[in-house]
Amino acid sequence: MDALTIVIMLVLFILAMLFVFSTALLTPYIGKKNLISVIALGLIVGLAAGAFLLTPIVDDIPDFTRTIVEESVSGTDVIQLELSTNGNLTQIINNISSISGVESVDYKGITIKIDEDFDSPTEKRFIKNAINYSNEDISNIYEVDNKTFLVEISEGGDPQGVLNSIYNTFSHETYTHLRYTAMEANATVQANNVTKIMNELSKNDVVILNVTGPTEVQSDALNNIMPNGNNVILLSGVLGVIVAIAGFFVDTLITYFNNFKNRRKKKPTEREKIKRKVVPGTETKGSPRRNRRRKHNSIDIFDESFDESPKQNIGSNKHFKQLTVDDFNTEEEVKQAKEKKSKSRFSFLRKSSEPDDKPHEFNESGTKKKRSKRGTPRFRPKRRD
Repeated sequence: MDALTIVIMLVLFILAMLFVFSTALLTPYIGKKNLISVIALGLIVGLAAGAFLLTPIVDDIPDFTRTIVEESVSGTDVIQLELSTNGNLTQIINNISSISGVESVDYKGITIKIDEDFDSPTEKRFIKNAINYSNEDISNIYEVDNKTFLVEISEGGDPQGVLNSIYNTFSHETYTHLRYTAMEANATVQANNVTKIMNELSKNDVVILNVTGPTEVQSDALNNIMPNGNNVILLSGVLGVIVAIAGFFVDTLITYFNNFKNRRKKKPTEREKIKRKVVPGTETKGSPRRNRRRKHNSIDIFDESFDESPKQNIGSNKHFKQLTVDDFNTEEEVKQAKEKKSKSRFSFLRKSSEPDDKPHEFNESGTKKKRSKRGTPRFRPKRRD
């Protein structure tokens, strides 16, 4: 699977989760009682998305991790191969050795297996000697079990020539039939080119049996951590349920968070508590805290103008009254001043009650003239700013 296909599948999985989340957001319209339906929808969509979108990606994780590990390791790996005896063994080995990144190809010999047991130990010994002397590149023959033998090839020998000699021996020297022949080889390759070499080997008549080395060790360590396909499907279903529940209660969570944030904003900090100090006696006692406002006569102790303000000496009390000359009078003088003020206040009543001794003046027509009131001229008062 290429990188583009993986990206497309991941995007589709994210879109499936967004569908579940957006459906759960409709709870103000479908009602809070449908929580079970929303959870069931999230579970079904999660399981389906995990089975069809995530599982194929997980199956390709071993190859993906091998590619990543190859970029960071050094050294050599050993690839165990099984060569096909239907083709030319010598040509196959030469083709493997010519692949870029292959340092060497080692092999022990050819394994042969017969159909039935030998009739006697003499016949077995005869066949072994016949095979051993059939080709000079054969160094020895080992008996693995009663029906299996390993024909060891000397260093630099021709594998295909040895195989032809084995076939001739069983064709002319005995009536025993061969069941199959096989040959194994070990290719030492560069660790940072294992994947490329394995792709090239698949084009030849070989079967990869095993890979050992630092690349395989680190790849196995990473693959052991990765979940398998069934676990991925279950995790995807659980994720769908979590997304559905999150969308179902997201409105409640946002409202709670906003209320909590607003409460934190309204709460004054310690610096704000110290920064504004009101002179004792100027605060309004008994008023609710939320209705209190900043007083115009408060003192900013962090302001430079505080040092030059007279408030720090005489106070900033709104009940403060500057002393005048009347404040130094005696009690008798104060009493007389009050009586004098009261008499002057009701003087107009006395004037209205006194008889009018002045004779009236008449106009030419015989009517009385209106007396002009003596007083200050009328004027329009100025509006206060």
